[in-house]
Amino acid sequence: MIDTQILTGILLALAALVGLAIVLAVTLWTAASVSRPGQAPHGGIRRDLPPLPQPDAHDTRELVLR
Repeated sequence: MIDTQILTGILLALAALVGLAIVLAVTLWTAASVSRPGQAPHGGIRRDLPPLPQPDAHDTRELVLR
């Protein structure tokens, strides 16, 4: 037979877990509603890279397998 103290402890732990899940869900929902995407930021993280050098027409290379 299941002891009453063990059953009470299991039910208490389950209630705490459900409560924690609800708090986490509400927190994530609130954070998502507060941080609505607005206007895109100016600039960005991409740097202007120098253009890649174009291969010379006379510079031919061969792949040699040994």
